[in-house]
Amino acid sequence: MELKQYLEAIDSKQERICRLSDEIWGYAETAFSETRSAKALADCLREEGFAVEESICGVETAFAASFGSGRPRIGILGEFDALSGLSQKAGVVRKEAETPGASGHGCGHHLLGSGSLAAALAVKAYLEDGHPGTVIYYGCPGEEGGSGKAFMARGGAFSDLDCAITWHPSTVNAVCKDSSLANFQVLYSFRGISAHAAGCPEMGRSALDALELMNVGTNFLREHMLDKARVHYAITDAGGYSPNVVQDSAKAVYLIRAPKVGQAHELYQRVSKIAQGAALMTETEMEQQLIKSCANMISNRVLEKVLYQAMQDVGVPSYTEEEYETAAAYTATAPAGAGKTYEELMEDHLIPENVRFLKERRGSRIYDFIVPYEEVHLVKPGSGSTDVGDVSWMCPTAQINTATWAPSTPGHSWQIVSQGKSSMAHKGMLFAAKAMALAAMRLMEDTKLLEQAKQEYREELEGQTYIPIPDEVKPRAISQIR
Repeated sequence: MELKQYLEAIDSKQERICRLSDEIWGYAETAFSETRSAKALADCLREEGFAVEESICGVETAFAASFGSGRPRIGILGEFDALSGLSQKAGVVRKEAETPGASGHGCGHHLLGSGSLAAALAVKAYLEDGHPGTVIYYGCPGEEGGSGKAFMARGGAFSDLDCAITWHPSTVNAVCKDSSLANFQVLYSFRGISAHAAGCPEMGRSALDALELMNVGTNFLREHMLDKARVHYAITDAGGYSPNVVQDSAKAVYLIRAPKVGQAHELYQRVSKIAQGAALMTETEMEQQLIKSCANMISNRVLEKVLYQAMQDVGVPSYTEEEYETAAAYTATAPAGAGKTYEELMEDHLIPENVRFLKERRGSRIYDFIVPYEEVHLVKPGSGSTDVGDVSWMCPTAQINTATWAPSTPGHSWQIVSQGKSSMAHKGMLFAAKAMALAAMRLMEDTKLLEQAKQEYREELEGQTYIPIPDEVKPRAISQIR
């Protein structure tokens, strides 16, 4: 039986897959709180005959669902967490919250989790036909600010895989070929002594002063960081609302990024020294708590080429005139002059031929084409981070993007939430599912390709050291970071 025929398992269940995606869109649960979303995915896989293990690696909303036996063992990664404060009505081409202040799927992870599930179903159909191998769907929570996969990697979830593949919703159809920024997220807490700010200020020791000095010191550090390094912070406790009281508490969450995990760790240590200095200057006490970390992505060209060929063979979806018009309406809402679009950011990492390729198609109402794969990689890490990076340190790993949103759709925006249940989003999700499934089946058929991917993986990691999240650090929901 020709491998593409197994993709009929996706076509036959596409209505259920789309309903599942829409259901998770409605739950919109943030990092490590995705109980309903994880259950919906796990229940579906269990009903389809997968053996499901829940709450794996000490992460309550993480799970693994496997089908088949023996090798090759191929993992397909799924996500399902939302972003806080991004509630938005579906299909409304203006900013209008469904529930003001609530969460929303502003990164398309409802599509990601459901699309990866669909891919696993097609591989299951292949295995049921007597082929050797095992497919494992990983339910990976807390990608947004939680690094769920890093906790899962620490627990050994991916260590026995021959490879892992995944995808992400986007505005373009392309293989992800670049690295990402490693990061460390840290809570810095200062404790001082309260006092009357006018009557006896000399008796007070201001935790807020310490925090402000830390922020100033970190901003001076920016001149002496790597060009691609980033430091962001959010003050979560300013000590109160009374200016006539010396604030005895202050807290901030820092997110510290760099191209490689070792570089990010070094920068984290430097920021911590600034915090210690701020405490010394103000005679306050400082405590730091590592919330999570994630590693940079290790690219694998062998897997990338297999995924690219699968995308080509499946072919991009076709669209109706109504879908083109709707996409154009969303593109028109993109804020002018608000910075680079995703497509422009992507161009920073393309060879000149592909830069021209994208520019020639910039007026497209939907990016209904596949960006050509580049044999030569430009060594330029992206500006964002992903815990897929931690998986890539455990086994050969690769990822694709497919077009689920209109061109120029801003990241983490109401526009993404609004388009999340659209027919275009569903088509992009199913396209990704078929491409991943076809690639996985080809890797199972041709174990020489898998061995080549493993050899490249070993060569890429030579001389590098993975820095896992320490055992004492536990996953924490956003609401628990205080």
